[in-house]
Amino acid sequence: MAFNRPDALRRSLTALAAADLASDTDLFIRIDGPRNEADAEKVAAVREVAKSARGFRSVDVCWSDKNQGLGPSIIQGVERILDFSETVIVLEDDLVVSKGFLRYMNDALRLYADDKRVFSVCGYTNRVDIPEGYTADAYFAPRSSSWGWATWRDRWQSVDWNPSPASLQKNALAFNRWGGSDCAKMLRDWIEGRNRSWAIRFCYSQFLQGKTALFPVRSLVDPSAGFEGDGTNCRRYNRFKFDFDPEGKSVYRFPEKVEEIPSILRSALRYHSLGRRLWSRLMYVFYG
Repeated sequence: MAFNRPDALRRSLTALAAADLASDTDLFIRIDGPRNEADAEKVAAVREVAKSARGFRSVDVCWSDKNQGLGPSIIQGVERILDFSETVIVLEDDLVVSKGFLRYMNDALRLYADDKRVFSVCGYTNRVDIPEGYTADAYFAPRSSSWGWATWRDRWQSVDWNPSPASLQKNALAFNRWGGSDCAKMLRDWIEGRNRSWAIRFCYSQFLQGKTALFPVRSLVDPSAGFEGDGTNCRRYNRFKFDFDPEGKSVYRFPEKVEEIPSILRSALRYHSLGRRLWSRLMYVFYG
């Protein structure tokens, strides 16, 4: 998914083309339309970068002449792929992936295809505390990440993209306990038209269904480019801390059981605690 940052897209495509299995991968690039005349030249440059993509089994580029916004673009783009594919891996243009990213994603998609408890596979992870003796290269936690992720057609089709105010009112406290102190507010903001997030609705359906998500122990996605100040929904300061693994592995060990380890879960959810969010707001004053 791309928009108006040609340099970011070029970095993202270069890293993706260098990943293991890239030459076996069909790449679909979807470009949103300009919001105004100031965007038009940048969007045109993004289209040229997209058309120059090499290193994949196939490349399909399409774009919208009108601006749809990130949420609608993601939803429509994913649905088009899942019309003919059982699975989809989704990246935005400001994400740089590890060499092992595609291998991890594809292996996980195959392994958990028939296990409906797993709602998504995430390529990004925050820095979490892994217990001594934990041997897997991945762990389970709620609240899917939107920074490099994948899912299956049946999970995607189970999402209710129009949750009601009554549903949120009934489940707000439980939703926050499940995924962090900002969940209910983000969904409420969508209901009341203050954001166009697809991800919070995806996570709300995951919560209602009692599903989990798979994360790597070390991040296979570097989202740093999204915090350079020109991203649509990101600021320069980032409360999320991560350790990027640029090489990845040729073989990934996945958890033997689909279960959330309490100590890892506590560590993962601390990034969404009220205290950390308040500290972030203070940092925004200094960093913008």
